Amino acid sequence: MNKKISQSSLSPSSRSMGPHVRQVIPSAVEHIDPFVFLDHFGPLDKTPGGGGVPPHPHAGISTITYLFQGSNRHQDSLGNDSIVYAGDMAWMQAGKGIVHAEGMNENRTEVEVVHGLQFWISLPSAQKFIDPDFFHYPSASLPMIGMGKATVKVLCGELNEQKSPVQSLSPAFMFEINIPAQEELTIPLMEGNTLGLYMVSGSISVDNKELLPTTMTSFEKEGSELKLTSSQDSHFILFGGKPLDEPIVGYASFVMNNMEQIQQVMDDYHSGKMGTL
Repeated sequence: MNKKISQSSLSPSSRSMGPHVRQVIPSAVEHIDPFVFLDHFGPLDKTPGGGGVPPHPHAGISTITYLFQGSNRHQDSLGNDSIVYAGDMAWMQAGKGIVHAEGMNENRTEVEVVHGLQFWISLPSAQKFIDPDFFHYPSASLPMIGMGKATVKVLCGELNEQKSPVQSLSPAFMFEINIPAQEELTIPLMEGNTLGLYMVSGSISVDNKELLPTTMTSFEKEGSELKLTSSQDSHFILFGGKPLDEPIVGYASFVMNNMEQIQQVMDDYHSGKMGTL
């Protein structure tokens, strides 16, 4: 059975961060369990002397930064300091709390175009207070699959017996897909899983609807495959997973199951338990 669309909408520009950032989840569609947040940033110019995102805390989630273009420096209160390049994945398991900064103190000498996505995945209730950690997955470590004339990069999860090295505490999958114009593609999926599709560029038709750039689309849980046709060379991300079906309580950059946990991680941050940069 083919997946059917439940909701589809263009993603609005960020009021606080400007037109180069699109707020996708939960602004265009509600969260796609276990995914609770998605921002699309760029393409934008990072200039010499320009600042990045200064130190800030996270708890209760894993944050994922994936770059299509450019590079970005990750620093955190565990002492990790890593340059993430196009095609790489930065996976930060925030757990009980961590402080990180992105794109700070890069000592650039030339303008660089940066373009990518940032996801947040809610951690299962049993792992909300797990110790924080950080993982840098180089592009070459992430499997590539040819499906007809389309290419699929398995960022997280498994497809056609190709498994990503990413170890997600939440049962999730993420596939980056590039497909030329006038092609058909069928992606096998697990019955009962959630599914989201974010269009980066191009145009495809799914369930009798045309999806254009910056469109975020969610699908019904029923169905075990996604069928689509491309009218242009297209680039998009498929993601979802087995729903946690747990309460989602968000405050600033914390995502927990109740307000008592929110208060706890806020207290931990302000008392310095999450460390500093």
